[in-house]
Amino acid sequence: MRQASSPAHRRLLTGAAAGLRRRAARVARSPRAVVLVVAALVATAFAATPAYADDPGLNCAATATATISVTPNPVLYGHNALVQWSADCVANTAEDVLVISGPGFNPSTTVFPVGGGSQSVFIAQTGTVGWNVTVVDTSSDTGFSRDLASVSASVVGVTTVPDVVHDTLAQAGQALSSAGYVLGSVGSVVDCDNINRVSSQTPGAGTALPAGSSVSVKIGKKPAPPAQCQ
Repeated sequence: MRQASSPAHRRLLTGAAAGLRRRAARVARSPRAVVLVVAALVATAFAATPAYADDPGLNCAATATATISVTPNPVLYGHNALVQWSADCVANTAEDVLVISGPGFNPSTTVFPVGGGSQSVFIAQTGTVGWNVTVVDTSSDTGFSRDLASVSASVVGVTTVPDVVHDTLAQAGQALSSAGYVLGSVGSVVDCDNINRVSSQTPGAGTALPAGSSVSVKIGKKPAPPAQCQ
């Protein structure tokens, strides 16, 4: 069984407790303690309230998220691709817009509200193509913008115009057909080195051109008399 504390022991404990209370009171009344308390309160307020909380436009721009995709991926040269995007933020306002940049979009004029959408674009570039989503706070007091998402795709199925210069008209037509093109307008030009043969073509050889496009040619001919080929 535990024995009861002696009177002397109880007096010692009581005195120690009183001393701790007096020390705590002195610390609470000191200027340094007041400064520490105020600093803690200010830090807590900033942590709980973002700096942009009183600016709805900036609030959205700073918290926005977005996605963007292109279908198909890789994209096919000379065909359409579908670019789709979506975005969200905290309490967007009329000051907040999305800017989509990339092939088929003009970022200086094509501005979209926060939300989402899609657009069919024609792929007329080679190599790699890409699109970006940027959120912009258009209010005059901030002018804040931030890149949110991007997507890129390689371009496949690129075909180029064959060289048909010096070919006969029949040969040129066959070469163009085999490459997936059609013979367009046929003109003539004085060319003593290519009489009855292709003197020039438009577009030129090696030009990337969607299949099914037409290629125009000019056939060489003799000069009108009395001029003669030398």
